[in-house]
Amino acid sequence: MAARINFRSLRHARGNAAPKIVAAVVILAAIGASVWYFVLRKPETVIPEVVTPTADAGQSGEGAAPAPITPDPAVLDKLNTLTVDQLFKEARTALNEQRLVSPPGNNALEFYLKILEKEPANSGARDALRELFTFAASAAEQDINARNIDNANRVIELLTKADPNNYTLTILRSKLDAQRKIVERETAQAAAAEEAARRRANEPAAPAAAPATAVNEPAATAAAPAAAPASSAPRAATPAATPAEPAAAPASAPVAAAGGETRDAVLVRSVPPQYPNAALRRRQEGWVQVEFTVTSDGAVANARVLDADPPRTFDRAALDAVQRWNFNPALRNGTPVEATIRRRIEFKM
Repeated sequence: MAARINFRSLRHARGNAAPKIVAAVVILAAIGASVWYFVLRKPETVIPEVVTPTADAGQSGEGAAPAPITPDPAVLDKLNTLTVDQLFKEARTALNEQRLVSPPGNNALEFYLKILEKEPANSGARDALRELFTFAASAAEQDINARNIDNANRVIELLTKADPNNYTLTILRSKLDAQRKIVERETAQAAAAEEAARRRANEPAAPAAAPATAVNEPAATAAAPAAAPASSAPRAATPAATPAEPAAAPASAPVAAAGGETRDAVLVRSVPPQYPNAALRRRQEGWVQVEFTVTSDGAVANARVLDADPPRTFDRAALDAVQRWNFNPALRNGTPVEATIRRRIEFKM
């Protein structure tokens, strides 16, 4: 007797199996998505809103000890042993804690640079460094204005590794060199003044009065031959008093020279420009060359645009920023004077 196949049972079995297959596919898809998200996905880099320290904030901590500019050897050893994933995690933590460029060896900028050392083509690290560059450059400028020369130089060297051809680095190096020269000159002047004060303190008071008397005696003697032979004593004394006034002038000359400092205007508070929304949407970059007057009280006046590329795109943002800058005014022989300054402001994405 031939066996009979129950097709209804087979169809029923296939119908029961279909939901199970669908469920299995959904589970496999969920597992795949989890693997991609937690293992294969490149971490997203989000630069948080940065609170840039102002010059006033730097001055309020003058009494505090300066931060070290070289990383602790233990920190450096840890940095060299971290994997790329660990470096991304450390960088995100540093961004959230506003550790953009400091402390040395434990900041977002150095974490991303270390990633590029291990993986030069890592796009996540490159994008993060591009976004971080502007904030790090602003921090370097704040260090320059606060005369933290060594730390500013450290940050500039790190930025050079991130983007060696960025024109902002040229501006920062120029400012750093100018500030370094001012510090060196003022240090030399202070040392010279201290040495002069020490010498004056060691000179005895009595011998100092004797030469002054000796100066007047030859003056009276020289005046007598110039007078007529029949001149009386009172008439000879009158010309002797005239050289006494010029004799006092050289004594006061060193005092005027000591207080007559001459220097250029020094930027003490720099406000970064606001990136125009239209240029930001178009991912447009450019620069503006501005000229302005630093008044005798350190304020900015008469700001104007000399040149720009592209024209009229970044002009307003550059002028608004410049007008909020503050300077130590230029000095001529110790007197504050106005000075005209030109600056090139870069707008980089």
